[in-house]
Amino acid sequence: MPTVRAGSLVFVAGHDPERDGQLVYRGRVGEAVGVGDTAAALRLATQNALASARAAAGSLDRFRCVVLAGFVTTATSQALDPALLEESLVLLETALDSRSRPAVWLRPAQGLAGGMSVEVELLLEARGVPARRRLSRAGRPGRRGRAAGRTPRRSGVRTS
Repeated sequence: MPTVRAGSLVFVAGHDPERDGQLVYRGRVGEAVGVGDTAAALRLATQNALASARAAAGSLDRFRCVVLAGFVTTATSQALDPALLEESLVLLETALDSRSRPAVWLRPAQGLAGGMSVEVELLLEARGVPARRRLSRAGRPGRRGRAAGRTPRRSGVRTS
C-alpha cells in the first residue's frame, strides 16, 4: 500500500525513480549512477510519491509536507549532500503551494529493493483539519477499561 491516511496525516511509503513502469536510475550512486544524476533521481521519486498522495487524498490543495526522507544507495559520501534534495523541495513547494519547509532526512541505504538508487518517503499534513483527540478506554472519564484498575502482579519468579 503506497499511502495510509491517519486523521490529518498522509504517510507516503517509499517511492522509486521510475517512469512509465521502468526504473530510470538503477544501481549504486557513484558506480552505476552518476553523483550528478542523484538530484534528478530524487526529484523523480518525489514526483511519484506526490502522485500516490494525490490519488489517495483526491487533491493536495490543503496539504503541506512535514517530512521529506530520501534514501540513497551510494558508494560515495558526495551523494549524501543535502543540497541534492533542493529540486525535490522546490517541487513540493510548487505542488503543495506551501512556503514552509519540511524536516529533511537524506540517509545512506545498504541496498534498496529492485536495485533502486534512491527512494523517497513523505509525511503530509492537512492544513486546517484539527487532529482528533483519542483516548484509550481506560482514559475516558467515568469509565474504566479492564486493565485500568489492576495493579501489576508479581509472578514470584526471580528474573535476576
